[in-house]
Amino acid sequence: MDNNIRLAAVAYYNNSSNPELKQLAWEFFQSIDTDRDGRVSFHEFMQFIHRSGYNWVVDSNFFGQLDVNRDGSLDFAEFLTFYYVLKTRNVWCADRRVNLSGLYFTCVECFDSGLDTFDVCAPCYSANRFCHHHGRDQFLDSFVLLRSKRGVSHVKHSNMALTQPPQNHSILNGWFLAMELALSVGNFVGCNIM
Repeated sequence: MDNNIRLAAVAYYNNSSNPELKQLAWEFFQSIDTDRDGRVSFHEFMQFIHRSGYNWVVDSNFFGQLDVNRDGSLDFAEFLTFYYVLKTRNVWCADRRVNLSGLYFTCVECFDSGLDTFDVCAPCYSANRFCHHHGRDQFLDSFVLLRSKRGVSHVKHSNMALTQPPQNHSILNGWFLAMELALSVGNFVGCNIM
């Protein structure tokens, strides 16, 4: 599991100014720690998963990825990572049905509709290994989508080049064409990232 996910989970907890939320997190941890030893064992973890309906956590390596110190149980900080993933990372590749914890592509029309999103991993998007009723040009990667919702006009110090691309697209490599396409989709759907 990406260490940045762990850092984000602990940072949200540490930087919360709401003591009630911190107390709720601690009580949630204690509710899973059924033997009250201050740690969540694999058995307690799996009991919670099955009891609560979070059966999408079926990868046996998931618990091991959470258990950073490899002692066979989750301390509170490791548990915070689980809670963060549980609440924020329930995004799945529509083709391969794998959890998407890093960069992925989202259909902008579906995202903006407020209904279910349609998401695919980078390898599936790159290889066109998916079928979707909105066109492939309606997809942005998760980072570009986030930035496109804000727009460059709000950024004081942008490191993005504000130059016109060469008009002869035949000399551009595939990556640059893909990026131009993604950026034009962002502009098409009402976003201005350049």
